[in-house]
Amino acid sequence: MAFLIKRGKYYYVNFYSEELGKKNVRKSLGTRHKDVAQKMVTELEKLDSLGKINPFSKGFNPKKVLQRNTSDDTTDSNTVSESIELFYKSKNHLSPATIGAYQRALDHFVELNELSDVHPTNVLSYHFENVIFKKGITSATRHYYFRHFRSWWKFLLKKNIVEKDYFPALKQDLPRIRENTRPKMISEEELGILFKKFDEELSRKKDLPEFDPKLVQHWFKPIVALYFYGGLRKHEAAYDPELSYSGLKGENLIYEDGELSYISLPPTKGRKERLIPIINELKNELNGYLKIRGKIIPSDYVFIYTGGNTKGQPVRGMRVYREFKRYCKEAGIPTSRTLHGMRHQAVTTWIEKGFHTAEASYMAGHSSQKVTEKYTHLTVRKLKMKMTNLR
Repeated sequence: MAFLIKRGKYYYVNFYSEELGKKNVRKSLGTRHKDVAQKMVTELEKLDSLGKINPFSKGFNPKKVLQRNTSDDTTDSNTVSESIELFYKSKNHLSPATIGAYQRALDHFVELNELSDVHPTNVLSYHFENVIFKKGITSATRHYYFRHFRSWWKFLLKKNIVEKDYFPALKQDLPRIRENTRPKMISEEELGILFKKFDEELSRKKDLPEFDPKLVQHWFKPIVALYFYGGLRKHEAAYDPELSYSGLKGENLIYEDGELSYISLPPTKGRKERLIPIINELKNELNGYLKIRGKIIPSDYVFIYTGGNTKGQPVRGMRVYREFKRYCKEAGIPTSRTLHGMRHQAVTTWIEKGFHTAEASYMAGHSSQKVTEKYTHLTVRKLKMKMTNLR
């Protein structure tokens, strides 16, 4: 029997056997990521049940066992297509949307170069160049292909399926690209206008004879406030049936002395557990909604439909997106604003208000501080203010 435990920042597998006189052994898995550790434990349990390992033997190392077991899987990679399927299996912890992006890029690569039945060692640099440097595509698209091809090729290098790394040289020829996130970011003033438009529409609808209070989208303002002030990803608050972590639940709301104080999130897309303090503006929106929503048990979704055919079901991300765009249009706010842009705004605001990059990275749930550092170029206003104060 094996189960997962955490000691400090790292996860361990604990083996227990009553047959051997209640013998107990604990081994480090060498990872801080719960989802990765859980998959390792599942694989170790499978190997143990098949009699392929003895976790109670002297010198047993679960990491080396799993590395050997994974390397055995590479023998069935005699074609590019087979190697790509093996790569997808290694990425099954990712969201369907991310897997879909890999599939689109790699399918195009294989089809354009006619490489389906070719051995991976026969893939050359010019095959990648045919796609990445194809005429008529934007710099962003070139980088899109480069990232997805490099990830697949690094996997093959790690598994010793191929030997040559073409990507350092390819990277030198890539055009520089710098995403402009400003048009996507909504200001606090615009957020106020957006919410005012929602309130005005609700007030107008209440005077209509066909008005049904059960169909009011009371979830709209608090869920948008979560994106803007809490920096949540779209499906960390809203629901997507294809994502196991999606949809905020009662268990994610942390109270202190009876007061809503934090949003607690398990590892999601960024594989980082995090605790986000709730500021007053967000607290007011959430408390107002929860009074209408009623009592929530830990397993309940926070944001649900209260009427119609979907009554009681969690609010989906696409519905939030459509309503956000609609209210932006009606309020005269540029439609370039996005839900994810509000996450950008939250991180930028944290840094501008004096949070360290490491603190902002923790609250955002970024995989590393390098991801957070790209937001520092958006904080020139703060630098200008500091420079002005030198006079």
